[in-house]
Amino acid sequence: MEEGARPVILIDRIVTQAALKISLIYLMFGILWILFSDNLFLPLAARQEEMILVSSAKGILFIVVTTVLLFFLVQYYSRQLRDANTQLRVQYDALVLSQEEWESTFNAISDWISLITPEGRVLRSNRAVERLFGVPVVEIVGRNCFELVHGKECLAHECPRRRMLISRRREITEIPVRDGAGWIQVTVDPVTNAAGEVVSAVHIVRDITERMRSEKALEQAKKKLHVLNYVTFNDIQNMVYTVSGYQQLAKKMLPESPAGTMIGKEDAVLQEISHSLNFARSYQDLGLKPPQWQDVNHVFLLAISHLDFLRIHHTVLLDNLEIFADPLLEQVFQMLADNILVHGKTATRVKLGYTRGPESVTLFFEDDGVGIPEDTKARIFLPEFQKQKGVGLFLAREILEVTGISIRETGIPGSGARFEIAVPKGAYRFTGADRK
Repeated sequence: MEEGARPVILIDRIVTQAALKISLIYLMFGILWILFSDNLFLPLAARQEEMILVSSAKGILFIVVTTVLLFFLVQYYSRQLRDANTQLRVQYDALVLSQEEWESTFNAISDWISLITPEGRVLRSNRAVERLFGVPVVEIVGRNCFELVHGKECLAHECPRRRMLISRRREITEIPVRDGAGWIQVTVDPVTNAAGEVVSAVHIVRDITERMRSEKALEQAKKKLHVLNYVTFNDIQNMVYTVSGYQQLAKKMLPESPAGTMIGKEDAVLQEISHSLNFARSYQDLGLKPPQWQDVNHVFLLAISHLDFLRIHHTVLLDNLEIFADPLLEQVFQMLADNILVHGKTATRVKLGYTRGPESVTLFFEDDGVGIPEDTKARIFLPEFQKQKGVGLFLAREILEVTGISIRETGIPGSGARFEIAVPKGAYRFTGADRK
């Protein structure tokens, strides 16, 4: 129903109610007049001629009284009708103004926004479709959305509308435009009724060409920087090996001279340089690839497969937990497992599980080894500690922080180490039969 028709219907309702009330009042007055007027006037007539005269006078008086009554009733309800009409007109004008403002805002949005049926037919659209696809907005209503987006029949694997009908939640996809000159992002949000059935959907198309170009340029720059770093590290490492070899020869040629002592100190410096290069090489891959959803159990098993972990009994209780993390997550678990082999000493078992809180999931990685001294807990994630001990916990923390995940050590010295990895809401999910 159009907005402009609503005030007319309300006025018609008021007129109908007023007419009904006037008719009822007139009916009640007529019945009362018939019941009581004879008792008032007939005793005044003694003869038949007088009775006719009294009846005529009674009829004339009834007409006069009802005319006056109807006049005041009509005047009273007319005043009410005028007041209601004025009030409705004010509300209608405000409604029209609000609708015009909404239409202006709706059409000012640069994204193409439309209301579609579950089958994809456009019910309403803003004018952004003209800029994105060159089609006048008046020609959009009634057409299928995928005709404009794909230029062909809707393909299931590309269509967020079809996925939305299954999931009953927002679905997003990014696809190239038909001419291949750019990219668009298509978002579909369901509109449901009280029974939870999808009755329509909000269909939004955004031009993301500039963003995609920037991301691709950044990706290319990262790759080129990665290659440059790889070549540079290898060149420096080769030169370090060469200088170290010459120093070993020089130490043999000058075993007892003061120069031999200096060469020994230089060799220690070269070892530090080599260690720093190895650390930088492992750090350069951080953030090279975008974060992704990863099965924690699968990643952990891959991590320990690179180590001599047979003597350590491991228990994994994760309920198909996945977390959104950097692809180097496997290296994080490898570092934690290697930390047990190198520093756990008496460790014979390790347990990987989780606890669930209102805003996060906390993974715990604990062993039954000697643990970490209290005065060392605060330093194990510092880069200086890694250089001294050769344990990559600093890098592990940096890898996790890419997606907002934090790590800390909470074990009891003498009873084993315990690393707690806090995964924030939105960065974890449960899949399969154990989904929660």
